[in-house]
Amino acid sequence: MRVYREVVADCPSGTTQTDVYQKVVEHPAPRFYVDPRMAHLVISPMMRGDNGPLEKMGPLKRQMYYDLYDVVMRLTQIKRFWHKSIYYILKEAVLEPAPRFYISADRMRMIWKEEVVETRQQKYKRIGKPYEKRND
Repeated sequence: MRVYREVVADCPSGTTQTDVYQKVVEHPAPRFYVDPRMAHLVISPMMRGDNGPLEKMGPLKRQMYYDLYDVVMRLTQIKRFWHKSIYYILKEAVLEPAPRFYISADRMRMIWKEEVVETRQQKYKRIGKPYEKRND
């Protein structure tokens, strides 16, 4: 939501909400949002030239793992990571900035709606009124 607020503040007037969602998901992310253990199940075979686990994934998830693989390969060249396990490197790699958020604009719209509902519920709770969900 922080990135959403940044993007929406920089958008010219007349920008549609759909365009904002698209710009948000294409914005660089602070990290890779994947668990290192799950990433290990995909990246470890990739290190051996086996891209089989990627075949069943959608294009965004597949791209995330290719980008994460690139980060792992870059980190393996740094002296402090020499002779470390792939899992050890992955624990650091997932914390590196990611080129984008690997979700669709539709998923971003759903996240935004969930956040708006939660914010409104908290607001109404503070003022002591019952919250009635709107269908907008």
